[in-house]
Amino acid sequence: MKINNMFLKDIIDIIEYGSFSIPIVNYVEDKIDNLSLKYYFSLLKSKWKMDLSYAIEYANKVISTTTTTILRELARYELILIYSRMKNFDKSKEIFDLVKKNISNLSPYARKIIIPGLKALAEKLNQDFEVLKCYGDSYEESYVQKAIIEYSKARKLLSEGKYNKAYDYFINGFLHAKRFNHPAMICAGLNSATWWIRKINKKKALYTANLLEYYTGYYFEDFNYISNWLDTIINVKQLNNDIRVLGLSKIIYNALIIFPDLKILLGNIQYPDFKIEEYTLNKRLYYFIYKKSKKRLRTKSLNVIDLKKFIQKYGLTYKKTYPFEIKNELYKMHINKTFKENIIKFKNEKKIKIPELFFETYTALIEKPYFTKSHILRLIFKGDKDKIIKYFSRDYEKMHFFNIMLSDFDVKEAEKRLTNSENFEERGYDVSPFFIARKKLITELLKNMKNFKEFILHYFDLSDEEMKIFDVFLRNCVRYDIKWPITPYPKGKIRDFAIKYGLGQKRVALGYYSFEYNERILIDEIIDKFL
Repeated sequence: MKINNMFLKDIIDIIEYGSFSIPIVNYVEDKIDNLSLKYYFSLLKSKWKMDLSYAIEYANKVISTTTTTILRELARYELILIYSRMKNFDKSKEIFDLVKKNISNLSPYARKIIIPGLKALAEKLNQDFEVLKCYGDSYEESYVQKAIIEYSKARKLLSEGKYNKAYDYFINGFLHAKRFNHPAMICAGLNSATWWIRKINKKKALYTANLLEYYTGYYFEDFNYISNWLDTIINVKQLNNDIRVLGLSKIIYNALIIFPDLKILLGNIQYPDFKIEEYTLNKRLYYFIYKKSKKRLRTKSLNVIDLKKFIQKYGLTYKKTYPFEIKNELYKMHINKTFKENIIKFKNEKKIKIPELFFETYTALIEKPYFTKSHILRLIFKGDKDKIIKYFSRDYEKMHFFNIMLSDFDVKEAEKRLTNSENFEERGYDVSPFFIARKKLITELLKNMKNFKEFILHYFDLSDEEMKIFDVFLRNCVRYDIKWPITPYPKGKIRDFAIKYGLGQKRVALGYYSFEYNERILIDEIIDKFL
């Protein structure tokens, strides 16, 4: 694959999607023979992974090897962003001036990437950008660039203390990013809108926080990448005394096994533990109970039954200031209540839908410690609803899973209501929108599936480690399935896998190329087990 003008135009679209372009970049990398373009792709991937020193090295290699003006100026533009991020503003300004002088040599489709970015940086770098205005009508402004401009206007309003107006601009930017379907821009807008409005209108903030939680689950796997967004969501849920914050903290607790750096990024969060039957009567819990009841307890521990009676007697509802033991029991009571409500829905489900419901939810989980494979296979394929309900009613871990199976989050309705500033009342969702989003990815993948039972049997033969990787692969098959300028196709066994199970060749290719080359070797081995 050689560089030509048409291909360069496709590259611009890839750049606009940011790190979400990884499967397309990996697919194209396998086919190109142009060294400078290979360097450029390495530059982008290094930047997306925050390996900034490598990104600088690759950018300089592009500049020194390419004979293509657009590629050279795009590499310089990336250097401006990288040096600015590294707080090396002198170097950033030096390259800024050079790129600005060369703007006239660029095509309109390259300018649509560079000009809005330079405008956004100009104020930060204290640079003149008047020269850029003459190109205002000579490049195509994309929805991503419109989102950037709206976010820039919002930040200016924040500096003036106009938080409600800034919120509106952040939402406008989110809607532009949604039209282009740019995941990072979608979440960035929702995160800013949520964070800055939370102290003025906490109900309004909760509304956007739930949307943000949904999109983080739908689009992202790397918890280190989304830690800032998770922090915002937790903050707003606690501010609203929303008991579902414990559901989100449970997700984070499980994610710590895979992403230990989260503990540093998100601080000291208390996590629900469904298996506790007895609590140590620590000082905080002791004084809380004494303050409410005026009774001095003379035991070293308190069992769950007595703590529940205490909660019910004093009509306690979730508050972030309560001791962990109280919050944990309130959360378990919430799960129990929604479980009973969901039994009615489950009774009306078609028997053939039960295995799909289970599988969609199972693959959404980060850790799956409380299910045994052989028992589950017999249970879901036999389809006896009373036995299934009895199995899930045994403990709160399974009840929580059951609630995810039967829960939904109407994202279209939620987005539609964003534009109605008079109505920000949030309806209570049974479980975390994060889980629901991940479940919906698999629901979408299974729509036209063939040989489902065989697929499930092979899936449960995988090791725990293989299962984790395969879960990510399946979700990526859907989350990357957007309109790309380049359409990837799978070959060999990957193609056979897509055809055998009716998953869609393009989708499977996107899921496959979302992994780097050395990781694809493991995917090849897993796929082999399904054929």
